[in-house]
Amino acid sequence: MKERPWFQIRTYLGLSLVVVLVVYVAFLTPLNFEVLVEQRFLLNSDTSIPVYAALLVAFLAGALPPAFLLFIQALRRELENRRARRRSREIGSLEQRFRRSTDFRVDGQWKKAAAELEVLLTEKPEDFATLLRYGEVLRHQGKTEQALDVHRRASVLYPQSVALLYELAEGYQAIGDTETRREIHNRILRDFPGHGLQVSRRRRDTAMAMGDWNEALRWHDKVAAMLKETGDDEALEREAGTYLGLTYQRGVALLEKERPEDAGQIFRHLLTQEPRFVPAGIMLGEAELMLDNETAALEQWQRGFKETGSPVFLKRIEDYFIEIEAPARAIEGLRSLIAQADNDLMLRFFLGRLYYRLEMHDEALKVLESIGERMDAAPIYHYLLGRIRHRRNDQKGAMARYLTCLQRLGVSNSIFICHNCDTRTPEWLDRCDVCGTWNSVDLDIQEEQLTAEEVGLIDRPVWGGYDVVDPPGGDPDIADLATQPTATRRSQNASEPSSNDP
Repeated sequence: MKERPWFQIRTYLGLSLVVVLVVYVAFLTPLNFEVLVEQRFLLNSDTSIPVYAALLVAFLAGALPPAFLLFIQALRRELENRRARRRSREIGSLEQRFRRSTDFRVDGQWKKAAAELEVLLTEKPEDFATLLRYGEVLRHQGKTEQALDVHRRASVLYPQSVALLYELAEGYQAIGDTETRREIHNRILRDFPGHGLQVSRRRRDTAMAMGDWNEALRWHDKVAAMLKETGDDEALEREAGTYLGLTYQRGVALLEKERPEDAGQIFRHLLTQEPRFVPAGIMLGEAELMLDNETAALEQWQRGFKETGSPVFLKRIEDYFIEIEAPARAIEGLRSLIAQADNDLMLRFFLGRLYYRLEMHDEALKVLESIGERMDAAPIYHYLLGRIRHRRNDQKGAMARYLTCLQRLGVSNSIFICHNCDTRTPEWLDRCDVCGTWNSVDLDIQEEQLTAEEVGLIDRPVWGGYDVVDPPGGDPDIADLATQPTATRRSQNASEPSSNDP
């Protein structure tokens, strides 16, 4: 404990005064020797003492009590300082131990982290951070029940901690008690206003996986409200795409319910916010077709292509004209777009592709060969030319194009594959360079369309390695849905590709 400056000044002045008084008394003593020694001080009628003795007694009676008190105070301060230094060393040691446990935890050394935290709990059995981390470490060690006990005890000590509730929910999920986990999440949403962002996102993701778009939008609104309240503009901007997607799915659902006018309003609103939203542009055209507005639908798809350059619009236009058996209009429409376009590469490719679908092979070859230099790197280009030459009985020319297609795909240079991360390599490796696993690289049998059993390969263990991608997260309810078939949402006017469509 640090002494106050005023106390130090007072001590200095007191000592100085004592020194002055001693010097002064020493100076006066020779001058008053006879008075001090020879004269007597009467204590009563029968008893007397020398004057110097009386003065000495008076001095001691006045000086000893304050001196004793000062000694006691100094001793007390010294003991307090020692205790403070000891506490500081203990706190420093505990903080250092907690930092070591954190280092072990982040490093994945869960057993060492647990040992450090256990020592901390013997000194501070009710420390919030230590209890929180200790339960987490136990869970990672597979000691789920012990982790739950730790977090339950901590939640009794700190009932208002949202972090502990999340850890409890994870613990119950680890033992398969999803009902209790859900109840805890409900409590977070109910009892802690301003919290529950993680829960709301999981509920939204669950609703999205189930195709319940209205429910997903409801949870998304909660997520956006919390982010807006915290002023996290960057997170809000990242969530904007999710909002557009959910709104789009509402429009698709309305289209499936044969409400094209309402669906069209949603798609137009989305395109106002983001003109490059390809699915909204496609579905707005579908809504117009359902309202018998063919011209508006075609204009929307053409406008979408000009806005985005996406070939999806060209394919939809092509499919529509083939559906209504008006291929000449499809050819005319593509030629019109070519005449207006600054970059006509994709348009010419689709025109050649359309000629191929219509069995107009000479016209298809003429158009496609005219863009050969610009499309040479595209495997689908060579595949399409191979199909055309095959139809014209030019087997040699077809084979040359197919081989070029394979080269552009990199198939001829990738004959080995890692069965852990699907990385392909031209040479056999004892250990995959990408995911780090041993005993996982072998012949890419899929290129030959053969099964492992057919080529005599036997299933074997794979050791070591590290994750190539992050493990799938989110709500476990979504994982359960992964085993269920999902409904596809297509417009009634969408068509399947032609049998000869590459």
